[in-house]
Amino acid sequence: MPAPKSAAIRVPVELKLKRNYKYDSHKRMFESGSGTSFDPHRDLPKDTRIVYKVPALADADESGLSKPERELRRYMQVILPPGVSPQDFVEIVRAWPSVEEASVGPDVSLPNAR
Repeated sequence: MPAPKSAAIRVPVELKLKRNYKYDSHKRMFESGSGTSFDPHRDLPKDTRIVYKVPALADADESGLSKPERELRRYMQVILPPGVSPQDFVEIVRAWPSVEEASVGPDVSLPNAR
């Protein structure tokens, strides 16, 4: 039996934050260490989510993180609503002041049940 369409795995836009930036998921804003902020949602479709690839590090105090953990915290995903192509938004994400690099994530699928 095929998976329902609502369970489809969506291809995200993968991004790496510039050093000294973080994403505040409560405010839904990128913030720099110097105090500037940027609202990425003005450029995105409704119901888009921006998430850390390692959620356990998202709210951690940076002073308590190891160098590899601080590096891992720079990686995020922009998960677009169903039916929206990440190809249409990767250049927009690349242009954000908080982003060092961005690309379309891998196309992943569940195995077919036989």
